[in-house]
Amino acid sequence: MKRLKVIVYLMATVPFLILLARAFVLQILQRESHREYVDSLKVYVRQIEAPRGKILTNDGSPIAWDEEVLVARSTGLMDPNSVEEVVGPERKLKLLLGEEIIVTEAEAIKLQKTGVLISRKYIRKYSNLAPHVVGYIDIDRRGMAGVEKEYDSYLRGTNGYELISISPSGKTFGRFLQAAPIAGNNLILTIDSKIQDYVQKLLKESNYTGTIIVQASDGSILAMASNPDFDPNLFVNAMDRRQWNEISNNPQSPLLNRAISATYPPGSVIKPLYAIAYLEEGLDLTKTVNCKGYFEFVGNSGNVLGTYRDWYVSGHGETDLKKALRVSCNVFFYNLALELGIEKMKQFANLFMLDQLTGVDLPGERTGLFPDPSWKSRVYNQPWYPGDTILCGIGQSFINLTPIEVLNFFNAIANDGTCYQPHVLQLITNQQGEKIVKYEKNASYKVPLKDTTIDFLKDSLKEVVESNGNYSEEGTAYQAFKGLNIDVAGKTGTAETGKQGEKSHSWFVGFSPVKNPEIIVLVMLEKAGGGGEAAAPLARKVFEFWMNNRK
Repeated sequence: MKRLKVIVYLMATVPFLILLARAFVLQILQRESHREYVDSLKVYVRQIEAPRGKILTNDGSPIAWDEEVLVARSTGLMDPNSVEEVVGPERKLKLLLGEEIIVTEAEAIKLQKTGVLISRKYIRKYSNLAPHVVGYIDIDRRGMAGVEKEYDSYLRGTNGYELISISPSGKTFGRFLQAAPIAGNNLILTIDSKIQDYVQKLLKESNYTGTIIVQASDGSILAMASNPDFDPNLFVNAMDRRQWNEISNNPQSPLLNRAISATYPPGSVIKPLYAIAYLEEGLDLTKTVNCKGYFEFVGNSGNVLGTYRDWYVSGHGETDLKKALRVSCNVFFYNLALELGIEKMKQFANLFMLDQLTGVDLPGERTGLFPDPSWKSRVYNQPWYPGDTILCGIGQSFINLTPIEVLNFFNAIANDGTCYQPHVLQLITNQQGEKIVKYEKNASYKVPLKDTTIDFLKDSLKEVVESNGNYSEEGTAYQAFKGLNIDVAGKTGTAETGKQGEKSHSWFVGFSPVKNPEIIVLVMLEKAGGGGEAAAPLARKVFEFWMNNRK
């Protein structure tokens, strides 16, 4: 029994004595050498990048997303020779210069033993669909244009961090105190991938600079194309000076979103505004003007002070308001402008907020200009002349509007005086699919129009598209829309640029169906010629595509 006790005692005490001896060796005899080793460990605080949220179309197509990659970075303990065996001399030099390089999984495993820190990173990718709407980010992954900028705070997410220790040999010794990143939210846009792809290609194939906007009557932007466009993927990595100069100094301005950031004389697409003013003021609907192809402005002295031409040199003959809208008779609207006066014209322009920001949820929107005498006096220190009013009557003179301002005006016409705010956001969701923000339909303004005004205007704009006859009677968009089995009302516009020898800007804006509109289409082509010849045929194709693909 005594012997058994001794054995048990030894079994309990010997391991303790061994541990005690080992501790004495480590802490007393080898204390300095171990402290040197611990002190030699390098500790890094590494930020763990959060994935940026996706941007998707309303039918679920991703148009901006993050791809995860492995990146290598020198820690200062890097063994250049060993690294070169894995990545080669050029990529090794980048590491020595403090740059990051993307590596494969196999390379990462080898590099972790050579004094190189491996981490995961996200690269932004773009589908090139609706680049002016989507925008791009900079090398710091901040939104710089489009919805990437507008909704940057939702897309960005929250970065995490971890502490990493590196051994003297360059091997990662440990990772601890990790805080996981929180991914950004996803954006679902109102953009329809099929319509956007179609109008983008249609506009590019036209070889004209310009824009096409397709909008649902509730304000949702289904497509927005601006030509020329650009590749957002160019901005993901650091762009060299040559590349930046090439894109920023391009005379065609590919970064400019012409739908919201460029202004143009609207030409005849503004004529419905004066028709509304005429109708709301209760003026004589039976009044006609004999259009001989020109209009002579006669002063109080009885002398002709100016001659203003109609686009149709032979003249439209006897023309009332409905015919004037249908055939876009300039002579009628010269007379109408003088009858209304610039103050009344400006008053109705203000009612429709014509030269004010539409509030579309995209950065970089510009305001247009609808002038009046006080503006001209302030800017040019000149009086307002009757000729200014006459030219304003056909959308020329000093009037300049953005395409989206013109679209807003036609949204109000389509919706009987109520304009719904244009927007590209439909929904924001978190990574679990839960709704964070849902865009609610919002009326920008309401103009209380008479039913008779609405009916007259829509009937007249329908005749622009559907009424045939001889050249002096035919709707200006009839030839472009002939044979189309879709109910469309619209207006063409041909706006002079003011430069000798340049072709006019070409406009068409229309909506369908006429009585209960679902869709509004705007086409604006720079220096393309007549609205009926250039813009209207493209608009017809958009309406056809929409009808054939509507849900």
